[in-house]
Amino acid sequence: MARSTQTAARTAPPAPRRSRSEQREETRARILQAALDIMIEDGIRAVRNRAVAKRAGVSLGSTTYHFESIEDLIISAFQYWRGRNLMVDNPFYDQTSALLAPYGDGVAPPAERATLARRVLEFAIGYLQTQLSGKREDRLLELAFHHESVRYPALHELVMAEWQAQHAYLAYVHRVMGSSQPEVDAQITIALFRQLEQATVVACRPAPDMDLIRRALHRHMTLCFDVDIPVEDGETA
Repeated sequence: MARSTQTAARTAPPAPRRSRSEQREETRARILQAALDIMIEDGIRAVRNRAVAKRAGVSLGSTTYHFESIEDLIISAFQYWRGRNLMVDNPFYDQTSALLAPYGDGVAPPAERATLARRVLEFAIGYLQTQLSGKREDRLLELAFHHESVRYPALHELVMAEWQAQHAYLAYVHRVMGSSQPEVDAQITIALFRQLEQATVVACRPAPDMDLIRRALHRHMTLCFDVDIPVEDGETA
């Protein structure tokens, strides 16, 4: 048995060598992840080439080779992080898109809106629960990037583009649900989502107050959609 194992080891093909391009991409990803880790632990102002290089386990020259400035590094870190957390990849977008697709660019009939509102409410509650349970680091990064965007025009442009995309989609949701002011209602929805997220993070709560979130969203959607959303057994409106 030992002889056959040794023979197999000698005849096994060598692992394929990575190309220079693959090595560069791997190094770049390590630097970006190191920058994100530093932001989470010490804040965005602690992102410096030497600290990032040490955290990533690369040479100091590697950080300046891949990123021409700290601003470039921070903006690239935002894009790298956001690429894993795009709105179009989250269940709320997928679920509401599928739910409202039959209405196209039209408006849902009044008789169907209460049932639709109940489903949208469930999706929203599930979305916030996912965002706030086990994803505190993402919320910290989001706060940091939004705050820092006032200093970096390129980052500000990216953040604003993301906000505009979110606003446009939520305006569509409100439009289908019969809102007479979908853009305004979308802005209120965004503000409520953000406040509920940030309140949990800033308060350092170990878990989100889902009863509060449920009641806040229920009242908000009842008012915005102008329907009586059914309350299931055990729930409080």
